[in-house]
Amino acid sequence: MRPARAGRLSGPELILHGVSAAPGTTVGRAVVLDGTGANPSVTVPPAQRGEEGARARRGLEAAAAELEEIAKELRRDGRDDEADIVETGVLMAMDPGLISRVDTLIAELGWQAPEALREAADQAAAELALLQDPMLALRADDVRSVGRRAAACATGALKRATEGVLIAATLGPADVAELAQKATGIALAGGGVTAHAAIVARSLGLPMVVGLGAGALEIEDGEEVVVDGDRGILVRRPDAQRVSVARGKAENRRVARETAVARRLVPAQTRDGHRIRVLANASTVAELHEADQQGAEGVGLLRSELLFLEAPTWPSFKEQVDVLRPVLSRLAGRVATVRLFDFGGDKTPPFLRGARARGIDLLLESPAQLKTQLAAIVEAGGGTELRILVPMVTSSGQLRTVREMLGPVLGGQRAVLGAMIETPEAALRATEIASHADFLSIGTNDLTQLVLGFDREQSRTAPVTDIRVLRLMDATMRAAHVARIPVDVCGEAASDPKAMPILVGLGVDELSVAAARVGQVREWVRKIDFSAVEKESERLLHQAGHAGRQSI
Repeated sequence: MRPARAGRLSGPELILHGVSAAPGTTVGRAVVLDGTGANPSVTVPPAQRGEEGARARRGLEAAAAELEEIAKELRRDGRDDEADIVETGVLMAMDPGLISRVDTLIAELGWQAPEALREAADQAAAELALLQDPMLALRADDVRSVGRRAAACATGALKRATEGVLIAATLGPADVAELAQKATGIALAGGGVTAHAAIVARSLGLPMVVGLGAGALEIEDGEEVVVDGDRGILVRRPDAQRVSVARGKAENRRVARETAVARRLVPAQTRDGHRIRVLANASTVAELHEADQQGAEGVGLLRSELLFLEAPTWPSFKEQVDVLRPVLSRLAGRVATVRLFDFGGDKTPPFLRGARARGIDLLLESPAQLKTQLAAIVEAGGGTELRILVPMVTSSGQLRTVREMLGPVLGGQRAVLGAMIETPEAALRATEIASHADFLSIGTNDLTQLVLGFDREQSRTAPVTDIRVLRLMDATMRAAHVARIPVDVCGEAASDPKAMPILVGLGVDELSVAAARVGQVREWVRKIDFSAVEKESERLLHQAGHAGRQSI
């Protein structure tokens, strides 16, 4: 453990780039956990290795007992799904294979118990990470977490104060659940957005950035850092302005969540009575739980590809049902919008590397796999108000093909089919596409990126109020209303305080936002006057002249 160093380090800001795993921004003192693995320095004499092995086993037993207690606390709080995840750590701690590895390192190599526990866990995790089953591969971080916990138990180390930003190589779900009461954010050198720690962090509303690289482990205990879970960055030596902004955002987030939970049953409608349905972008049970707490009326975007980004082959029917059912089973009678695999671009799994197509174009190149996914969605979504969303649509012909494939797998169930409008081409063809769709969904991130020529990261904060983008969204909404079908926005703009009122003024029917932002968006809707934002949207559309609008 590094010695604590309080205060801000001198020098300019240093920004470490990673990947957003849970939204939000926070500032705090770094709490650097021991996540660097084993570092044997002392060899245990042969005569003492038996006792050292017993010490290691006591460490594993103590770790298992701690995990059982954490799971009990989660169940008392009604968080059964997270408890189930944590309880798998108990089985890992008692795994004969792990125990055998530990015994070998101690008996044959003379390693001390803490080092042997961490090394054995690292070896087991490395093997899991190589498995073809993506669900099992995700357990690698959980195994490392068990090894770290058992090592701490074996040394009799006291639990550390955890108020601040947790910094580690990786974390398991029990680590997050246990430490989250005081933690303000999480930053990991490794990890992934679909790992269990990230799932738990999202459910708890903790900003989290993963994939920061080894530079994150150079941070000192007590160093002040900013974690920006919206942009996927960690900032060392943050300047005073950045710190002030981060603190303001953290406090606003806390107050907004308390308000959202208290007002979750109050309808999301404007002061003059215009109703807007606020849905959640959610892919896990944890996110859905948070969305429910804040009053979401269903799911407007379930990204089906997220848990399969490391898959070596197309996922089977059973694998897809196993992933979807835990979420969709909790949406009985409510809107459940499942997007087909949006593979391609920056979301290309190993088996599709080299593919040039994206979204529906890529899926149509593998019709058998598309049929499998449609069948899995219908199977898992029984009892919900199921909606299937087709990504990167550019023509009505694509929708017709998907609808033809969908018919035979419905088995008497009802499902509606929608198109994502996320390219200028799709927006220009919105009237044609709307005539064959049951609803439209505007993906503002990609649309803004393509219209303004930004990369994907820039598009997250790009000005969707740019007149070129607004006109394409307006054309899409008008096409949907002429076709008498609903239109929603599921991109970052839906939860942007400047863009959201404009979207309402343009006529959006639904806003689908990150689970942690549902309550805030509902509150924003209640504070605006529809007639006023409608007039303002019209003013913005015409500010460059009527002739420009006709060029859409």
